[in-house]
Amino acid sequence: MNDFIKYLLWFVCLVLLQEFLFNNIQFIHFLSPYIYIFLILILPFNMHSSLVMLISFGLGISIDIISAGILGSHAATCTAIALFRNFIIKVTIPRAEYESMSTSTAMQIKLKTFILYAFSLVFLHHFILFLLEILSLDNFVFTFLRILISSIISTVFITLIKLLFNREAKRNMT
Repeated sequence: MNDFIKYLLWFVCLVLLQEFLFNNIQFIHFLSPYIYIFLILILPFNMHSSLVMLISFGLGISIDIISAGILGSHAATCTAIALFRNFIIKVTIPRAEYESMSTSTAMQIKLKTFILYAFSLVFLHHFILFLLEILSLDNFVFTFLRILISSIISTVFITLIKLLFNREAKRNMT
């Protein structure tokens, strides 16, 4: 399948899943998993950073438009994590593992490495998003707990999506 079509399908599916399913899942009345950033995680590692930022902005603004909330908060947050994505890749993915991949995508990295990579970007996403939502450092301990718990929940769902759609893992299981 053409990469453009594949990532466009991921884009549409993740936005729709976020809006119609995951935005309606509430843990303790304020913790909601954000799985749409899975797209940013799985974009090819060698994709030009300006293209990653453009896709991330489009993803974020799509969520902003169809969700009730602060217009631009998801767009700004997604663009910010796209900016830090290459740094997170270099810090969380061992060079030997990165160089041994046939294609450089997060779908091919080992599960333990993927969880570290995903949690790092998810935590950064939630940190920026939740601070933009409250625009204050009041109750920072409460906000930090919300960021941490939401990051864990989102990372679990994102990891489950990776396991469900990872062709390499399916081939190795048979």
